[in-house]
Amino acid sequence: MKTKIREVIEKHGKDLLKYPNVIGFSNLPQKRIRRGKVVDELVLRVYVTRKVPEHLLRKDEVIPKEIEGVRTDVVEIGRIKKLQGYRERYRPAPCGVSTSRADQNAAGTIGWFMVDEDGNIYLLSNNHVWANENNASQGDPLIQPGLLDGGDPEQDIIAELYDWINIDFTGNPNTVDAALATPIDLSQVYMSIMEIGGITGKGDPALNVIAKKVGRSTGYSEGTIIDVNATLNVEYDSGTALFQDVFIVQSDNVIVQPGDSGSPILDGEGRFIGLLFAGNEEGTTFVGCKASNIEAEFQNKLGKKIWILLANAYPPFHKEVVYEVQKVYPSSLEVMGLSLQMIMQFMVFTAMIGFVNLITKEAVKIEW
Repeated sequence: MKTKIREVIEKHGKDLLKYPNVIGFSNLPQKRIRRGKVVDELVLRVYVTRKVPEHLLRKDEVIPKEIEGVRTDVVEIGRIKKLQGYRERYRPAPCGVSTSRADQNAAGTIGWFMVDEDGNIYLLSNNHVWANENNASQGDPLIQPGLLDGGDPEQDIIAELYDWINIDFTGNPNTVDAALATPIDLSQVYMSIMEIGGITGKGDPALNVIAKKVGRSTGYSEGTIIDVNATLNVEYDSGTALFQDVFIVQSDNVIVQPGDSGSPILDGEGRFIGLLFAGNEEGTTFVGCKASNIEAEFQNKLGKKIWILLANAYPPFHKEVVYEVQKVYPSSLEVMGLSLQMIMQFMVFTAMIGFVNLITKEAVKIEW
């Protein structure tokens, strides 16, 4: 049955997008959701902005209950669109906090870090947060906090735009909404996520497990991954963009708001699994692009190896009053310095133990 469902999705998936209120579908066989509960029946899941009683629709507007012997299941997730928003100033700047372009009255979220084969370190967020939906230039200044949050376009610059993956608005599928930036000063950024800390690794999203994120507007929130391979239409200022191979996180509570775009998404074990780039108007659903696709897209664009940076640090726990420079937790350089200092101390300690053992052996020989 799974093979049959995959064949039908491949053949008819995009045709479903023509129906009213339909914004996407799952690329994998899914279990039916009935009255909020998952039941043991494999179906082709179709995502809509809202469910409409069948008698209010024309016959040609009704999603088929069955396609070539495969049953469909209509799931309401609301309209999916880009997010933008507000908040405060932090130094060193961790991830999960407000950021924007210096020339745009907006605010999104700093996501995480990447590192290339040459050892260069980059900050990571969304294209629509830092690259203005493809309308940007390399070297554009980026600030923290965002301009909408009172960020100063001259005093609060923390990075320069390095590169981004273009978003296609012509109907061709996208897999990521992502941009890279070069930090102005590594001592002014912190490889840690507000309320969480660093990451324990990276991985792929798994169905029906808890995903957590920290974002500009809603802070720390959790939801359940309901789809790990979805195709969705996402609304932007520049038009509607089709995304595929993205994952969906949903909750009964509000877990996302404007300003959370760019938020890092982690699984229950603290592994980085993706970057939040869209959500529904109700705030109960957000969409993420996968870490593996982010790496693959940038490796292809830059022509060299680049990875999600693996760094586990303590979570930042104090904020800085806007415009007051108060060091409240160690910078990335200080964390690396402390690590080197501990290694040196251990080496000295090991050498001393070896020296003491040598003297002891010589003393024993003399006594004999």
